[in-house]
Amino acid sequence: MPMADLGDVQIHYEMRGDGPLTYVFCHGLGGSGEGFEREDMDWYAQHFRTISWDNRGLGRSGQAKKYNLGLYAGDLARLLDQLGIEQAVIFGVSWGGVTAIKFALDHPEKVAALVLDSTSSESNVLASENWYMRGELARLGEAALAGREMKPAFEGHATVDSGVQIPQVKPEHLESYVAECRTVAGLREHPLTPELHRITAPTLVVGGGKDQVAGAAGSVIISRQIPNARLEILQDAGHGTYRLARDEYRSLLLEFLKDQGLTA
Repeated sequence: MPMADLGDVQIHYEMRGDGPLTYVFCHGLGGSGEGFEREDMDWYAQHFRTISWDNRGLGRSGQAKKYNLGLYAGDLARLLDQLGIEQAVIFGVSWGGVTAIKFALDHPEKVAALVLDSTSSESNVLASENWYMRGELARLGEAALAGREMKPAFEGHATVDSGVQIPQVKPEHLESYVAECRTVAGLREHPLTPELHRITAPTLVVGGGKDQVAGAAGSVIISRQIPNARLEILQDAGHGTYRLARDEYRSLLLEFLKDQGLTA
């Protein structure tokens, strides 16, 4: 199980394939790269040197003393440095898209292209409250619901459904999970949207027309703010087009990279 020692944290990663172009997978909130590695990575490895990694405090990565968006993005930068990779195509789905955006803002020289799937750069009021509560439910259980309620939040982007379920989070993953929930909630008062104009890398933004988590409007907002970004809405797909509309997404990806002169 490959681990990168970054000093303050151990980061798990998987790397398969070779070739001139590196493709990095950034996973969703509270998750890991394990599903991608099991179900999708071999296809990408036919075209790219492909890297999957787990956020600090999640998956097979080690715990850390601090968790925030800048640190998650910084971990990826340090991982690529340790692997001797100067530039890569950075792909992020859902929360991974937030990480990828932050990475592109903080480390633009490392981004050959940016690919964002089913994500958002901001949050509406109800979604912000719900994401915060999701973290509190994981942390406190039913006690977090005292005097509060979860309301439907779908207003176009950065949403969660109205069902109240206590997230099942392993104790060793709890701090990182809560930090990610609070970061998404914080996109209401501290959106990334005003910073998107600074992204100069070629960018493909893909959304699902039936996405009930991030909403297709989140992709539209991002595409309008990043200069020359390409927007594709896959009307029949839900949240996570890379897996729910595999053939269509993969075709779009290869076409986009070819158009940018990036050989795969």
